Amino acid sequence: MTRIFAAMFGFRSIVYKEFLHIQRDPTTLIFALMTPMVQLMLFGYAINFDVRHISTVVVDMDKSRESREYVQKLQNTEYLTVTHYVATPTEAQKMLSRGDARVAIVIPPDFSMLYGTSTRPTVHVMVDGSDSQVATPARAAFQSAPSAAGGVNAGQGVDARITVLFNPQMRTQVYTIPGLVGVILQLITVSLTAFSLVRERENGSLEQLMVSPVGKLGLILGKLLPYSLLATFEFVTVLTIGHFLFNVPIHGSVVLLFVLSVPFIVAALSMGLVISTFAQNQAQALQMTMLTVMPSILLSGYIAPRDTLPGFLLVISDLLPVTFYMQIIRGIIVRGAGFTDLLAPISSLIVISFVLLAAATIRFRKSVE
Repeated sequence: MTRIFAAMFGFRSIVYKEFLHIQRDPTTLIFALMTPMVQLMLFGYAINFDVRHISTVVVDMDKSRESREYVQKLQNTEYLTVTHYVATPTEAQKMLSRGDARVAIVIPPDFSMLYGTSTRPTVHVMVDGSDSQVATPARAAFQSAPSAAGGVNAGQGVDARITVLFNPQMRTQVYTIPGLVGVILQLITVSLTAFSLVRERENGSLEQLMVSPVGKLGLILGKLLPYSLLATFEFVTVLTIGHFLFNVPIHGSVVLLFVLSVPFIVAALSMGLVISTFAQNQAQALQMTMLTVMPSILLSGYIAPRDTLPGFLLVISDLLPVTFYMQIIRGIIVRGAGFTDLLAPISSLIVISFVLLAAATIRFRKSVE
């Protein structure tokens, strides 16, 4: 018993000291308590594989009451939601390439004449196969749409010829590997710069920066450039491995993908630098970095389509650079999209890059001062 008491000597003092450390470092405590709640919210709301209301473009060459009723029956399944009407199948396919729609329905001009007869009208359907989670429920819509005739499925009265574009074999790697490149790239870049300023503060070299004649912009760009080169090397490496090891074809321009990766790398590095200016130690920098990792994976569309996100999470996802880079890299690699097809995500990514770079510069200057 005496040995036990001897071994436990000072226990109360150590416990008291640790509580004092927690009290003096409330930021770490807040992040420790907040992280599991944030993760629970993200996993609960963001991961939803029951994909509904898939954006659909319609080419109605018949423009009849029967064709309009057929489209409405498809929408009643809640799998499809018509967002656009265009005049030609070519325009519809371009919308699929741009990512403006995931399903295209082409109704022939003889639809009303054949509908309800022994000769079923043929409807051509183009499905974006770059995401199997979207392609599968899209197919189900044409099998479960109720017809106007009592209890008969519309699929029994219409011959829906479904063509899967961009990924006909529905290979999972074709969809996941490009997205994984974006996730890995952001994880590396944010982590690299998130510890930079904290490390200098802990090593005592921050004072040297305070008295140096280096300009503010030169200071921030000088910190970002080495990490940018390292991130570029990582990007090329991961993309090459994904292409050759997992047989993921690159349908678009590799040069365009490389150029459009630059603003994403700048945005991710700037995000890490902003974190570095807020964190007081490396433990806080790690916790803040982890808070950006989970939303980037779950809200960017990497795991589940963004169409399934509730409104408030959709707004948060629009603030993440990886969200728009995910659209760019999948658009180029999987769908072979060009520059004009990706104008919307490119513009958003450039804006976010400038905002994060400006925020990093301002915060970095204040931290140094």
